Amino acid sequence: MKPEDLLKLQDRVEEMAEEIRTLWSTLEAVHDAMRSELEDPVTYRDAIHGLSRQAYQLKEEASLLLDWLNQDEG
Repeated sequence: MKPEDLLKLQDRVEEMAEEIRTLWSTLEAVHDAMRSELEDPVTYRDAIHGLSRQAYQLKEEASLLLDWLNQDEG
């Protein structure tokens, strides 16, 4: 692997880790809000859907990165 490719990969993995931390934090906030006495699940439906889509996109990107790394080894 070229050094510049390795740096790009490292940068993207760090960005993905930050996105995952943000997802986790947001899900924790939604969870806490839904536990309140005044919770209304409809209020959180769009937030949960958006977080789900973001998690799926991260999963897909991670899969592509792993495929790319495995090809580079072979």
